[in-house]
Amino acid sequence: MAPNTPAHEQRRVTVTPLVRAHGVGFSALGLVIFGVAIFLWLINAPLPTAAYGLLYIASAVLIFLGSAKVFEPPVSLEITPEAIRYCHRRGHWQITWENIVRYDVPRVHRGLELDEVPYIGFALRDIEPLLAEIAPRLAVYLLSEQRHLLVVALRHERPDIQDYSPYFEVPDRFVAASGKIYKGVQAMFATRCTHFRELLGYDLFVPVSALDRPPDDFLRWLKALQNTRT
Repeated sequence: MAPNTPAHEQRRVTVTPLVRAHGVGFSALGLVIFGVAIFLWLINAPLPTAAYGLLYIASAVLIFLGSAKVFEPPVSLEITPEAIRYCHRRGHWQITWENIVRYDVPRVHRGLELDEVPYIGFALRDIEPLLAEIAPRLAVYLLSEQRHLLVVALRHERPDIQDYSPYFEVPDRFVAASGKIYKGVQAMFATRCTHFRELLGYDLFVPVSALDRPPDDFLRWLKALQNTRT
């Protein structure tokens, strides 16, 4: 480490999601399939028209999915002794270590068993610093992207509820514990976090697709960073 580098920068670690590396493979496979289809067409291979159509569609889908993954930010998480920062192409959020109560893989009840969901959940002491930090575009995206997680949580944790509308018709006004009133996107995101805390025990979630290793390994690594951050 450079002697003039600040201590908090020296101890900054980053996470490059595995899904980004998979994107290169998808794109390459799509290009290979497209090349094979063109070659077969040039040599007049006796294939039905539908077969060529399927090859072209498969190559297009793979190239599209691969490109979408490749153009994700190269770093999904930045971790320092002070905070954890989640990076997304639509913005970021940041939480300090002192504001974290616990973190783990959330689980839902399926009969007498517990099933894990593909996220790392963070329970926070105070949601207001998050509301001040999160990018509005990211908050809007998460409200939409995590609807399926809310559906899973409601289905397994509150099967007795007949009317789910309070969980999906999110109000645009939220009164924080401090008494401060939030409106608009901040209020909607805060309300959704409250619902998740009620159902799953966590306010904030990072998808496992943003990790660079299996969830259990990531949790052990994160705990080790937390234990050595001082």
